Amino acid sequence: MSTSLLASRADSLNAKVGAVSLAAAAFLTLLLSHFPEPLAPLRLMTLAVTAFAAWAFCDEMGLRKPLNRAGFVFFAIAAATKVQIALGLAERFAGRYYLLYAAFLLLAMLSWSMALLHRQRTLKVVGAVGVLATLAPIAAIVIGHLAVGLGAAFGVGALLSAAEGGAPSDLGFVTLVERTFGLWAYVVAWLLWRGHIKSATRSP
Repeated sequence: MSTSLLASRADSLNAKVGAVSLAAAAFLTLLLSHFPEPLAPLRLMTLAVTAFAAWAFCDEMGLRKPLNRAGFVFFAIAAATKVQIALGLAERFAGRYYLLYAAFLLLAMLSWSMALLHRQRTLKVVGAVGVLATLAPIAAIVIGHLAVGLGAAFGVGALLSAAEGGAPSDLGFVTLVERTFGLWAYVVAWLLWRGHIKSATRSP
């Protein structure tokens, strides 16, 4: 019984490899979110694994479809920004890069979650949860400078202040975004592994 629950039902090797790499990326992302130290080599390796997993996921979802393609573009921008952060930045620019990274990672999750809404019922539920989980932080970024309460609730206030040129004093919002992505990636990895996400060229 337990073996059947863990067995892969994915139709393709790409889906299986994507599921494993996405689960590994989720684990490493969540693990590193607990460490404030730079740990640049490990963070860059995690980013590479995540990019590989995102590509495999988009292949299964259909990279030619606009939402999947948009999500991958947003993720690529977030990844490029994260590379700059890992390699080191002047303090006056760090806040802007962290804000850009968090915003585009959220937009990637939002696009992919919206794409899941166009699939079967199981994926629609996951997509709806993903949309709700990403819209609130995005709203906090957009109106955080006006609605102080909302910005404080999500910890975006300090990041917005740092984006004006100061040194980042609180990266709680970035940590929240990364952990949201890690949890989202775990769920999507499971869906890939169990065959719920099928390639657009093979699905009916």
